Amino acid sequence: MEFSTVIIFIKDVIATILTLLMMLSPAFGGQGAAYTAEKPEELVMSFAAVSDTHVETNNPESYRAFYDLLEGVKAGENHDAAVYLGDNVMNGQIPENIFFYAGVRGVMPAERNFVAVGNHDLGNGEGDYEKFRTNYLFNNAFFLGNRLDKTYYYKVVNGCYMIFLASEALSVNECVMSEEQLSWLEAVLDEAAAADAPVFVFNHHPLYYLKGVESDALAKLLSGYDRLLYIHGHIHDELGADNFKNQGGVETINLPRSTEVVDYEPGDGIVVEVYEDEIVVRGRDFIKGEWIEGLRYTY
Repeated sequence: MEFSTVIIFIKDVIATILTLLMMLSPAFGGQGAAYTAEKPEELVMSFAAVSDTHVETNNPESYRAFYDLLEGVKAGENHDAAVYLGDNVMNGQIPENIFFYAGVRGVMPAERNFVAVGNHDLGNGEGDYEKFRTNYLFNNAFFLGNRLDKTYYYKVVNGCYMIFLASEALSVNECVMSEEQLSWLEAVLDEAAAADAPVFVFNHHPLYYLKGVESDALAKLLSGYDRLLYIHGHIHDELGADNFKNQGGVETINLPRSTEVVDYEPGDGIVVEVYEDEIVVRGRDFIKGEWIEGLRYTY
């Protein structure tokens, strides 16, 4: 590595750490607007989900927007978990990951924080996949206490299955999924079905953006299970009615880019509330602290 590159890297690390310390100080920012579930006394489980935060080295505005987003998620009084749905950072660089993971750890928007991996977290098609994968596993364990063997995994929260899929190679607009991952997913879904549990499948890429296994194979597998939602990001569409679709018999939700957006306001994501007889999904602007009018769906 050239000397100038080393100097730039050191400067980036120092700037990131200083920014992080500033943002986690009591004088920085403020608390988000508090909000509750529709029926707290009947709630089985609740989580907030955001995507494509794209925290970027040398872009302090992305740091602040991310911090404000975390505070807005934390303001939810009934959350059991928070989900970050990939492209959490822009280039997969160490300073970016330090800020993202340490920021989540410092704010702790929920008791459980689950991170999916996106193409930008894996270098956006360039670099050493194994290095990116190792960093992802280390950061989840070190900062969040989530010890993972693979980039794809699942957790059970209050009886609800939260399944995280992942690309197994460098990619940009495709999720590279192996037959091994598909078989693993089928086994987990069978386990969830035996427990008659609600299932949330998270993947940074949309349902039909696959390579390795056919997209139709994944859709066919998922469509065979009731009480299942497939939640993804990646394409940066503004959150609206068109983001809630049935595709190939699978109920899908497309999350927008949550910070540093171009054509719409930042801060949007969803709040999911699980009840005994229904699942309620509501759109929320976490930065403004407002529910998004007209975006309430029941399953």
